[in-house]
Amino acid sequence: MSDRFPDVDWYCDRCGAYLNTQPGFDDHRYIWKCTECGHKNSISSANIYDSHEEYWGQEDE
Repeated sequence: MSDRFPDVDWYCDRCGAYLNTQPGFDDHRYIWKCTECGHKNSISSANIYDSHEEYWGQEDE
């Protein structure tokens, strides 16, 4: 099965761990529980940002 979001790097919203390489990670799941801290992360197009500034809401509109 191919990635739902190819070329997207996913990071835990709580601890910042890289999710893509966690055992069993599948971006076809809409929720992924981080294996490092247990936080449930949303895996959806609404959570894809072009920059850190956009993620933190500091980008000029």
